[in-house]
Amino acid sequence: MKKLFFAALAGALLCAGPADAQKYNLTVAGYSPGGLVSTVGAGLDAALNAAYPGSTVTYQTSSGGLANAMLIEQGKVPIAFIADTELAVAVNGKAPINRPLTDLRQLFRAYAPSSRFQATHVLANKSWADKHGIGTLADIGKKKPPMRVAVNRPGNLDGDVALESLTAIGVSQDNIKSWGGQVVRAASREMNSLMLDRRIDVAIVGLSYNHPSVREMANGVNLIMLPMEEAAAKKVADELGAALCGFKASEYKFLAADSASICVGMSVVARADMDDQTAYNLTRGLAEHVDKFKAAHRLLKQAVTLQTLGEAGQAPFHPGASKFFKEKGLLK
Repeated sequence: MKKLFFAALAGALLCAGPADAQKYNLTVAGYSPGGLVSTVGAGLDAALNAAYPGSTVTYQTSSGGLANAMLIEQGKVPIAFIADTELAVAVNGKAPINRPLTDLRQLFRAYAPSSRFQATHVLANKSWADKHGIGTLADIGKKKPPMRVAVNRPGNLDGDVALESLTAIGVSQDNIKSWGGQVVRAASREMNSLMLDRRIDVAIVGLSYNHPSVREMANGVNLIMLPMEEAAAKKVADELGAALCGFKASEYKFLAADSASICVGMSVVARADMDDQTAYNLTRGLAEHVDKFKAAHRLLKQAVTLQTLGEAGQAPFHPGASKFFKEKGLLK
């Protein structure tokens, strides 16, 4: 069934004639509607339409990258966006999938960790921080303050990154409760209202640099960003398939010192049995019209290059994609 799906895809798309005469009508499994990934999906559609006029990429919403990994494994969609942390779970067979998905292959990076599209921010109400002598994330483990801390909802691996960031400084959920605090599971959008209404003291959340949500919090409360030590951030990144990154103090007026952070990239993934020429053409089409792709979002404009498109991720490259990047001297 899976091989028939991709044979039909190849037969329909790889018609005779020059590459630019082909049309690709693909569904890409994404994330929630109206979010960051849907914007990146629009960029993918624009690039492939420029490369192969008349092509379309239809964005299909889903519950996230773990669901997308299963859709690819089952041959239900030809391509999908999957974040690094979720792809690491899928290829390594960690919970909740609990078995390695061996048919996932990277075509190219939608964005690399260095773009800071998803960088962990530790944001606190300054009045709470001052009251308890908290100036860094590590201080929470040392001072043991009563703390209402928000992390993302169960099933969203950004919440796992946040909880592992606390674990790296010796703080568990049970510790927080024993100190008279609370762990609040909330979507990133919900954290804004929780912070602005003074219903939480700390939010640990993966957001792009200078995200509107961060600015909204900063405009509504006296905000402070708690710096994270590099060793703790690296430990979390290594454990979860993310990457070490950071912020300069000059980048946020409420950040008193340089801070390490945990950054998560995202790949466009296909099945291993996608036709090699299809994989090659999709990768080439995106790369040769990367300006169309970059126009979809301000951070893509700043961060995406041919080198980042060919940056290795958590899954092996598809042979067709690998062929293209080798031709460009980006892979050995």
